[in-house]
Amino acid sequence: MTLQRPIATSFNGGELSPRMGGRVDTAVYQVGAAVLENFIPTVEGALVKRPGFEHIEDAAPGASWLSAFRFDAAREYLLEWSDRRLRFFAGGARVETAPGVPLELAVPYSAAEAPFVATQQSFDRLYLAHPAHPPARLTRTGPASFTYEPLPLANGPFADANADRGVTVSASDTTGAVTLTASAPIFAPGHAGAFFRVEAANAAEQRSWQVGIAGITPGTVYRNDGIAYTATSAGRTGTNPPRHTEGEAWDGDDTPGRTDINGKGPFGVRWAFRHDRFGVLRLGSIAADGRSATAQVIRRLPDSLVAAPTHRWAHGAFSAAAGWPNLVVATGGRLILIKRFELFASVSGDYLNHATHTTSGVTATDLAFRRTLSTPDPALWAIADRNRLLIGTASREIAVGAINAAQPLAGDNIEAVPQSYFGSAPVTPQQIGTQAVFVQRGGRKLRQADYDFARDRYAAENLTVWCRHVTASGIRQLAFQKDPEELLVAVRGDGQLVVHPHAPEQEIKGFARIVHGGGAIRSAACLAGADGVTDELWVLVERDGGGVGVERMAAWREDDAPRADAFFLDSATAARAAPGQQHFSGAIQLAGARVDVLADGGVIRDVRVNADGAFTLPATSVPRDRGFRVVVGRRFTALAVTLRPELRGDGQSSQGKRQRVVALVLRLLDTAGIRIGARAGPLDALLDRSGDDAMDAGVPLFSGDSTRSVSGGWDRTGQARFVSDAPLPAVVVAAMLTVEVGS
Repeated sequence: MTLQRPIATSFNGGELSPRMGGRVDTAVYQVGAAVLENFIPTVEGALVKRPGFEHIEDAAPGASWLSAFRFDAAREYLLEWSDRRLRFFAGGARVETAPGVPLELAVPYSAAEAPFVATQQSFDRLYLAHPAHPPARLTRTGPASFTYEPLPLANGPFADANADRGVTVSASDTTGAVTLTASAPIFAPGHAGAFFRVEAANAAEQRSWQVGIAGITPGTVYRNDGIAYTATSAGRTGTNPPRHTEGEAWDGDDTPGRTDINGKGPFGVRWAFRHDRFGVLRLGSIAADGRSATAQVIRRLPDSLVAAPTHRWAHGAFSAAAGWPNLVVATGGRLILIKRFELFASVSGDYLNHATHTTSGVTATDLAFRRTLSTPDPALWAIADRNRLLIGTASREIAVGAINAAQPLAGDNIEAVPQSYFGSAPVTPQQIGTQAVFVQRGGRKLRQADYDFARDRYAAENLTVWCRHVTASGIRQLAFQKDPEELLVAVRGDGQLVVHPHAPEQEIKGFARIVHGGGAIRSAACLAGADGVTDELWVLVERDGGGVGVERMAAWREDDAPRADAFFLDSATAARAAPGQQHFSGAIQLAGARVDVLADGGVIRDVRVNADGAFTLPATSVPRDRGFRVVVGRRFTALAVTLRPELRGDGQSSQGKRQRVVALVLRLLDTAGIRIGARAGPLDALLDRSGDDAMDAGVPLFSGDSTRSVSGGWDRTGQARFVSDAPLPAVVVAAMLTVEVGS
């Protein structure tokens, strides 16, 4: 028999996969753990018990999703999505129109559709896209007012132009309400409300403008550079051809006495813009045979369309018949809408304008463009990164950018280059620092995409390579808390959270799990706190016993904070109490439950909450000489289990040998209420009240080394566990085991 004393100086390797149980030779094994539940590994290496969740409000019936609306660095709103309506939270409370009356906004998205609504923030508006609904925007019009409207897109976008010269369209008029008649059934009911574009088949009915044409009278129509103009004065044409696209302009000077260089004149006619080659309409009712439709003219039609049908027409790219974009992203001064395989970029600097040609039919680099992606699978997510657009599909990840990096992205300066072939899940990535974290197809792996200059492509490292089990039920949402702890948060399908202290420069590998003490977490979002500096984690909790609530993780505890300020309960409510107060109300979210209470830093177990949310504390548990703070909520357990130690006291591995943990020393920081034991043995309290501690107050928080003999029998693991289920803080800085090893 020999005694060995291994030390665990860091836990930021996180909870490792059971498949890593034999990899005692790896560096990550030395800083890993077998179980980390509600204990979070930090960048420094210590394990910190996570804060509790504060109940804010009950959610609307059927609530399914949370997301953020960022107005500025200090004002960020939480959006609660339920069935076809939104609620709002800000400043730690629900936004209300009157006390107890939530601000609600009608939207077309069902509760099942809400998780798949793509968003793009731009100052006071949030652009929205979903494949079952028109693209839209949510606009903040005041501190407690929002509006929702479909995007008022202009000039398209349009689908491919008709290629069959035998299928033509004519119009009953060139302005106002018209009827379109087609030679084939080209209209479907789903086209109602969509754009429709027509182009003059020829311009033979209008003669070309020339210099010096005499006999022009008002009403005469000429064309120049593909644009038709109507004369509004009489005379001979001047020397400046009309090129304007609205209003009127002169082609010369007809002022009496004015002559040209040859002493002739005056010459000049005033011309009014009439139309160009293109006309745009919005379709109305569709005939049953699909050969005609009513429409409202948005952009005046060419005159020839009344008498001469044209084969040059195109449907709008977005409609109930053609489908709606599923993604929206802003980059390079353009708003880009993505519909499956197609990318539609707006005019530069004009998010709603999709004009692809000038009035003369000429393309320009700053105009809108459309690009079809060469990929076998439709786009599932898109984010702007550096000067590129990263797009994830089920089979690959693609970078879309300019061919010539010195020029802006444009229809003639664009390329789509595959970066990796892992495939993605339809989960919006999180951009963290210089990297983008996305979920691989299947929902089990988290990958970190970072640009590699040496390879000129994005490399996507597997963050969960050491802990495949932590994502066992799949990841459905990602969030990131920047401050005070840099934590990547993933919502699992079974209602747990997976958290990762994301600090790539420190090579942190660890993951841990958050298990709510009284329900399943269905959605999560991080918002800027009221101070504009720290971030808050908000969650949507499906409570055990029924009901759904919006909860906010309490602030991460600062070192040296008072014990009485602890907040380590879930679905919890905090209140200030008067001296000697025993009776409390307002915990309706805990109705019928047995809960724990922290009163002035003292722990009270198994308090019954009445059906009306009221509860009573024993008179002996509350101070009578001062006011105090009360926190009531559901208990959760923080659990850490060490890995099998690798001990080489005799030069041989201890793996597989009989061994037992006989003592344990924990180096703690501001800790109370922690118990220890062998993995399969009983638990013993590590910290006792000293003779100097007051008996009418809780045990003070302890910092330093504390040792305890461990009760337990022989096994072949040599593992220890630490448990904190009291509503008090716990920080484990290091662990020193004494292990007896058999032959």
